[in-house]
Amino acid sequence: MTAPVAWLRARARAEDADQRGDAMVIWCLGLAVLLLPLGGISLDLWHAISAERALQSTASAAADAGASGIDIPTYRATGRVTLAPSVAVNLASTNLAEQSNPPVLSSPPDIIVAANDGQITVVLHENVHLTLLGLLEGNRPIHITATASAAPRPSGTP
Repeated sequence: MTAPVAWLRARARAEDADQRGDAMVIWCLGLAVLLLPLGGISLDLWHAISAERALQSTASAAADAGASGIDIPTYRATGRVTLAPSVAVNLASTNLAEQSNPPVLSSPPDIIVAANDGQITVVLHENVHLTLLGLLEGNRPIHITATASAAPRPSGTP
């Protein structure tokens, strides 16, 4: 009788030794299940940040172009550098239209020329559609707004 009992004990020890790797496999699968969505979310957020940076640089370039639309008759008569509103808006709009690889805007750009302080402000809006976060949020896009202002300045001033 002792031989079968010893054999069963040896067999139970062998099975216990074989199950030690099972916990590691389950742990690795659980880690993969948790890390894959985290990677997808980080890619979505990086896409939104990248789109915001592109939109901001587009708005900044358009505002700088619009700030070069000075009122030449006023400058010649008084020596004061001021914006000509229609020229500034046209220059900013032309710059937006001629930029290479511009972002797709969700609404027309808002180009505002403030007469009191003589600066131009360009406001751009874009909707960024997400992949994994879109599944969780019901496919609602992230709305991004970029604002840039510029003012004309006489040459030689920083």
